[in-house]
Amino acid sequence: MSDRTALAYTFDGSFGGLLCCVFESYMRKEEPVDILPEGEPTFYPCHQIHTDLAQAKRVWKSLVHISRETAGWVSAGWASCSAGRERSLYQFIRLAYQYGAQVTSMFAEPAVDQVFRMVRSQRNEAHLYMELLRFSDYKGSLVSVISPKCLVLQQLARHFADRFPEERFLIYDETHRQGLFYQPYQWTIQTVDGLELNQPGEEEYLFRSLWQRYYNTISIEGRYNPKCRQTHCPKRFWKHMTEMEGVTIQEGSVEPPIQSLPSSFPKAILKEIHP
Repeated sequence: MSDRTALAYTFDGSFGGLLCCVFESYMRKEEPVDILPEGEPTFYPCHQIHTDLAQAKRVWKSLVHISRETAGWVSAGWASCSAGRERSLYQFIRLAYQYGAQVTSMFAEPAVDQVFRMVRSQRNEAHLYMELLRFSDYKGSLVSVISPKCLVLQQLARHFADRFPEERFLIYDETHRQGLFYQPYQWTIQTVDGLELNQPGEEEYLFRSLWQRYYNTISIEGRYNPKCRQTHCPKRFWKHMTEMEGVTIQEGSVEPPIQSLPSSFPKAILKEIHP
């Protein structure tokens, strides 16, 4: 890299824009001191990088050529939404071009260690939602609302498309305002400004009540351990879990209420779990 005045790159905040920053850096033979989304404050003079999908694809293909693991780290690191991810990923990509596929084992390098932590955080978040996500039935379609720290919809799409290939479902990420729309054998992720749901049908409420009663029935009062419970299922997930509906998130008041069931509900099913 040539010796030039220190400057920062700014871009539109997209993943493709970040890859274009990498492309521009090598084309201009310079290393920016920072890479920032548009509007972020900096003391350095800025060079605006415009997103060009052709350039972004070239950089992405070069990462896949190094190894799929390397490309996967870059993708997951970006999806982690961690503070300062742009600079860390840029440094990681430079090391990947220099050392090849072995870059993912070079933990002595600060950039590699930082990206590894971002990747671990993002993949753990996706794994938790695969376990704790709850769907509700809205007139034959399944709907779930989530509030993840990271971008996880792509991993959830692959997971739930494999589990429910014949269903139609929507997973709405209210944190990042994105929606995963699935119909048999095809899915898409789109920006969604907001989501307003009508009240679910009576049958959905019946099954929620049944689930809450089951939840309370299998609990063992003498083994109640709220700290252990929150370790396996953090509180931030509770507000979107059907069995926790109506729960006040406070110590000493964390058991979901048992909702009354109408007489029309099949008594034989109730008898099996709550004689």
